[in-house]
Amino acid sequence: MRHNYRTPALQSAPAPFILASAVLLLTCSCLDTAAAAESAKVAASSFDWRAFLAPFHSVTVHLPIGFVLLAGILDFYYLLRPSTELRKAVTLVIILSAASAVLVAGLGVLRASGGGYDEATIEKHRAFGIGVAAVTCVMALVDVLAYRGNGKPYLRAVYRTLLIVSLILIGIAGHQGGNLTHGSKYLVENAPEWVKGWLGEEEAEGGDGMHSAQAEIYSQTIQPLFEQKCYQCHGEEKQKGDYRLDTREDALAGGDSELPAVVPYRPMESYLVELITLPRDADEVMPPDGKEELTPREVMDVISWIHLGAPFDEGDELQAASP
Repeated sequence: MRHNYRTPALQSAPAPFILASAVLLLTCSCLDTAAAAESAKVAASSFDWRAFLAPFHSVTVHLPIGFVLLAGILDFYYLLRPSTELRKAVTLVIILSAASAVLVAGLGVLRASGGGYDEATIEKHRAFGIGVAAVTCVMALVDVLAYRGNGKPYLRAVYRTLLIVSLILIGIAGHQGGNLTHGSKYLVENAPEWVKGWLGEEEAEGGDGMHSAQAEIYSQTIQPLFEQKCYQCHGEEKQKGDYRLDTREDALAGGDSELPAVVPYRPMESYLVELITLPRDADEVMPPDGKEELTPREVMDVISWIHLGAPFDEGDELQAASP
């Protein structure tokens, strides 16, 4: 006995909705240029919609992840115990996956246009994010066609292939997004040594293992501190305020403030020290409100490191400026 999956809801609602979502998706890739052009035309006193909407990318980013995972679970259960009602539920979840993916991709493009991220990493994340939205929209359309009336069996195979592809793309895009917000070592920093070795994350031992006392304070104290509390916003993948702390040249230069962030041997003249010693309710305090703050001991470690010349553990290139 063949189930009849033709329902009024599936005949009229999903296809126009999916087509509209696809049109919206196509505009996402153009939003960077449009935002830049709009900001040039609009007066400085006008409301900045990009700045307002962009942070909602972080709020909505988990919606398509949850919906696609749920669709996969429900569809697997459908293969074991097919029913008309369950099929309707799967289709609904897939449509919600497509809608939320388009929304998240659009907000992500807006957030990326604000800058402050490593260009290569953000381009990959943006490409995979838009790819997730595109694949889920096509998957939703194929799902409706595959299970409408006497749908073609090959369309059901195409639909499940797209479901698997969307899960893979979500995993890649999510990993890259995590790298942007938490740093590339976020998932493995506390992993067992054999896991770090397998992933190529083990610490390299320099030369004969001899380091100066100045280099040791960086490698053993300052670098782990920066990795835990600073690199998320001022590392290789992301540079808020156009400032990064993971290389000596950039750490000393400062960022948008144009003030010397680190002045070797002169911690009280270093803008970095000023920022980390501000009261917690100050607007410019670092780390900012909502991030894990530095302990008094960690603040003193940074001051001591700068007092020693702000050395970086860079092998033969380790050269601290003279006082």
